[in-house]
Amino acid sequence: MKIIWAYLSLIGATFLWGSSFVALKVAVNFYSPFVVIFFRMFIACVVFIFIWSRIKPTSLSIKQVKLILLMCFFEPCLYFLFEGFALKYTSAGQASLIVSTLPLMVAILACFTLKEKVNFNTIFGFLLAISGVVLLTMASDVNMHSPSPFLGNLLEFIAMITASGYIILARYLSATFHPFFLAFAQAFIGAVFFLPFMLLFGDINSLELKFWPVVSIVYLGFMVTFLAYSLYNFSLSRLEASKASAFTNLIPVFSIGLSWFLLDEKLNSVQIIGIGLVVLGIIYSQNFLRFLKKV
Repeated sequence: MKIIWAYLSLIGATFLWGSSFVALKVAVNFYSPFVVIFFRMFIACVVFIFIWSRIKPTSLSIKQVKLILLMCFFEPCLYFLFEGFALKYTSAGQASLIVSTLPLMVAILACFTLKEKVNFNTIFGFLLAISGVVLLTMASDVNMHSPSPFLGNLLEFIAMITASGYIILARYLSATFHPFFLAFAQAFIGAVFFLPFMLLFGDINSLELKFWPVVSIVYLGFMVTFLAYSLYNFSLSRLEASKASAFTNLIPVFSIGLSWFLLDEKLNSVQIIGIGLVVLGIIYSQNFLRFLKKV
C-alpha cells in the first residue's frame, strides 16, 4: 500500500510541477524572478510552521547539516536562480520539455553515487533526448512567449543539472528525515538565499499588486513549494532515485497541455519532431514496457 501511495504522490507532484511553469510564467512576466522566488519560499515556510512539531528531527549531526545545506543549494537555490530567468526568455512549454532530460541525468549520476546500474539504453536514450532538445531549441520562434529561446532553454538545462544533484541527496537523506522536514529546509534556506537578491534587484519600491500574478505566487508557494516537494520527497523515501525521477517525464505532458489551454502557446512542426525525439529517448532509456509489467 505504501508503494501505491508513493506512485500517487509522484503523479501529484509532477502535475503540480507541470502547472508551476504556467504559474511562474505569469508571475515573472510582471515581477522580478527574485521577488517571485522569495515569496513562494516565504509562503511555504509559513505553511510549514503549522506542522513543525510533527516533522522536526530529534537530532542533527554536522555531516547531516552539511548534506542538507548542499541539497538546498542545488535546489531551490541554484535551480530556481536558473529557472526563474529561463522563463523570462523561453516559453513554459519548451522549458518543461527540457525537464524530460532530468531522469537520464539522475540515472547517470546515481550510477556513481548510489551504485545504481546504468546500461547502454540509458546512455543512448540520453543522447537521443538531448538531440531532441537541441532541435526543439534551434527551431524555436522568437515571440512574446519566447523572446530568446536559446538562452532560456540553456538556463533551464543547467537547472536540470542542479536538480539531479538535489534528487540524489534527497534520496539519501529521506532514509533518516521526514520528507516534509526536507521540504521545509528547502523552503527556509531558499527564502534566506533569495532575500538579499530580492532586496537588491527586485525593485520592491515600485511593486504593484496584480491579481493573477499574486495568485500565481501564492499557488507556487503553497501548492508547488510546500505540497509538491513534500510529495516528491515522500516518494523518494519509498522508491529508488532513478525510478522516482522517471515520473518527471509527465511534467511536460501536464505543462504543455496547461500552456496550450491557459497561455495559448503553440509549437511548430520541427519542434514537434524535437518533442518526439525527447520522448523516444526517454522511452528507450527507461524501458517503460518492462517497468509497467513489474508494476
